Amino acid sequence: MSNDVAVQTRDFGGCTILTVPGDLDADLADEIRWAANAADSRHVVVDLGRAGSVDPSAATALVGLHQRIRARGGGVCVVTRDHDVRAQLERAAAGPAPRCYSEIGDALEASMSERQAGLAQLA
Repeated sequence: MSNDVAVQTRDFGGCTILTVPGDLDADLADEIRWAANAADSRHVVVDLGRAGSVDPSAATALVGLHQRIRARGGGVCVVTRDHDVRAQLERAAAGPAPRCYSEIGDALEASMSERQAGLAQLA
């Protein structure tokens, strides 16, 4: 699948949604990392719904992003129905891998629940 457009970034109630236009390669992984850092969000949903494959270096970069955001009290959720994509992410993770969901609504719900729990602890 071709990557004709860039990663799209949206904010949804304090959660950053990054939509990848196709297969996840190293260039798009850099773009995801840049977009997540620019948004300075502790809750990121990466929509890989159109990806049929993930480059090993991109999987490693996505897992690294998840670990950095976890260290700040957040996390990364990944949307994919593709079992190979899920397996690639799990293989790249030496520790906890990003949580994977089949539907973006489920990923957003999990991310928002985590965000609300974090806010409640600060109150």
